[in-house]
Amino acid sequence: MLSRPRNHEPIPWRHGVVSTPLFTGATVYLGGLGLGLAQDAGATLPLGWIGLGSLTGIAAASASRWIRTRGQTRHRRWFHTGFTATWTTAAYAWINWSAHNTPWTMASAAAVAAGAAALTPFYAIDRGLRADQIADQWAHEAGAKNADTVEWEKTFEDAGARGIQVGKTVPTRGGYKLHLRLNQTPVKQLHQLLPMLEVRKGDLRTGSLRLEPTPIASEAWLHVTTRDVLAESLTLPPDDHPLTINEPLTLGMLESGEPIEILFRQNSILVAGKKGSGKSVLLHVMTAVLTRCTDAVIWMIDLAEGNAAKRWLRPWVEECKDRDGNLIDRPILDWVATTHEEAVRLLNAALAVAEGRSGRMKGGKIRPKPEEPALIVLSDENADLMAWNAQAIQSKTRGVKKGRKAAVDYIDFVQRGTGPNTGGGEIDSQYDTVIGMRFAKKGEGQFVFPDHYGQVDLSQLPGSGAIYILDEERRKAGGLGPERGKVHFANDEDENPDGSPCRDIEDLSVARWDIRPDLDAASQSDAAPYGYADRWSDPQRIGWLLDVLNRPNPHGESTPVTTSAEPAAGGAATGGLGSLTPMRPMEYYVDKAKNQSPDSDTEHERQPQPAASADTPDNPQIAQAIADVLAEVERITEEAAENTGSETTATGQEPADSSAGPEWLTTAIDAIESAGAMGMKPAAIAEMVGRDRKTVRAALKAAADRGELIYRENGPHSVYVHPDHA
Repeated sequence: MLSRPRNHEPIPWRHGVVSTPLFTGATVYLGGLGLGLAQDAGATLPLGWIGLGSLTGIAAASASRWIRTRGQTRHRRWFHTGFTATWTTAAYAWINWSAHNTPWTMASAAAVAAGAAALTPFYAIDRGLRADQIADQWAHEAGAKNADTVEWEKTFEDAGARGIQVGKTVPTRGGYKLHLRLNQTPVKQLHQLLPMLEVRKGDLRTGSLRLEPTPIASEAWLHVTTRDVLAESLTLPPDDHPLTINEPLTLGMLESGEPIEILFRQNSILVAGKKGSGKSVLLHVMTAVLTRCTDAVIWMIDLAEGNAAKRWLRPWVEECKDRDGNLIDRPILDWVATTHEEAVRLLNAALAVAEGRSGRMKGGKIRPKPEEPALIVLSDENADLMAWNAQAIQSKTRGVKKGRKAAVDYIDFVQRGTGPNTGGGEIDSQYDTVIGMRFAKKGEGQFVFPDHYGQVDLSQLPGSGAIYILDEERRKAGGLGPERGKVHFANDEDENPDGSPCRDIEDLSVARWDIRPDLDAASQSDAAPYGYADRWSDPQRIGWLLDVLNRPNPHGESTPVTTSAEPAAGGAATGGLGSLTPMRPMEYYVDKAKNQSPDSDTEHERQPQPAASADTPDNPQIAQAIADVLAEVERITEEAAENTGSETTATGQEPADSSAGPEWLTTAIDAIESAGAMGMKPAAIAEMVGRDRKTVRAALKAAADRGELIYRENGPHSVYVHPDHA
């Protein structure tokens, strides 16, 4: 009804001749109701002034109509003027009548309806006689341009863009955009003229114009940014409610004012920028949003001595508590590698997970969920690994290709976009999203955005945290191309300006630690051959973390059962084997046998032996080492028998049947006892012993039924406690 037809009338004639009388009649009736309400409220109406005003209104409307219809024939002018005088007289007559009486009757409403119905045919004639005049009026208004539109067209002409027609203006969050019709200048040529347009316009910042092509070659949108988003500091929002990796996650704000959103699912990402461009901040921002996902697990390769990862792990290592008073008993990052050896192990495990999931799939692709989460491999200082480690390149190349459908994705941070930094063309070709940050030279942009080198100048990005982003949507034909924006700011400094410790990253970790899921049991099995189970329990593999934070082995879910060979103070042996002194590893005895001097005292007389190969059983040194091992085994067996006998004597009871539970249950009970009154969650035990949670819960429940453990109910934070600490 409100669409404009070809003759430029805003309301088609067939609708207007009905809707206009109805609207006018309703307006008149509402005016009478207003007078009626005033009377009911006790107000005295100035009836004389109402009558005088009515006569004045009739005369003014009639005179105006006579003047506006000049140029028409005499008969038409009299008809238009007479019709106007008639309907205004009827309207004012009803107003005066309702002022003297009341509009709250059916008769008064019927009078208005009858008047509108009687005048409708005459209105149709009146409008038909004015059809040409209405069409000319709307055609003139449609062709009229405001001053800003005229100025833009002149600016295009001065900059060398011929035949540009500027259409409607649409407001945006960062400014506004203009619809352009291109008659002579194509989009590609207009792109090159944008710097000249900024100069010619006179009141624009450098880089504030962005051209958006459309599927129609002769049309485009010119985005004009009046808000200086890149100069703002966008603090990371304090939200910590759970998210899902199946939906786009927000990293900052585009120059247009729209949010920077990335769908991390099935998306390999490359972030390139020089030192000081804000890569580390962006890494923390990505970690902050990914750790809020209930269906994603992060494995991080941090070859900068773990500087990024340690901030997220510190609350776990330092045994902090969250806002609810719960002990943080597991790391927020599922695996961290800080050496080449550990990184290769991690990449091999990621490849094994991808292959394992692919083999278990029935077809299609995995949609991440808490029971089978996405695995995100996030690499900082990626070039330090890819440029020197062929094994890492091989594992990652295969993993990037196979991981997409298996919900195993990679995010790489590099200082250049060249092949050696990413691992070569095989990996570089698989990046779905590329983020470019500031470089010292424009030429670096050709390695980051090779297809948009003329459009992008990374050396002109202002300050830290400014980016260009190019994803599949922007890359496709007719897309925007690389778009500028600013990422959120996360303070990763060690100290605040006043010298106090800065724990912003640690606070984020505390707020999110219990959101992430555990890696599914099947994927854990896939990763097991590469040391997944003891990734947090091997002191040599986590030494970097303990040294940096000056802490002993972390506690909780991933705490190893201590198996130190040295007895504790007081002579009592301690460790994961209870009261038994643990046997030293085989290498100890081999080294001991090889390094003995001829004059050392031994338990066995050594006679000269003929020469033998170093790797054969006839080698006297290896034979002696094996003999020592067997003697040590015999000693431990005898000691175990003595301890068992002493337990029977002391308690008067036979020891518990060792077959009452699985072989790992003893280790679990010892760990729970070591945890003291704090106890341990079933999830922590499952992680420690390398079993699925369902199996562990069943075994722990059975142990509690036998009195070996006590279950302390506390909702999601329920734990098992040893009876000695209950």
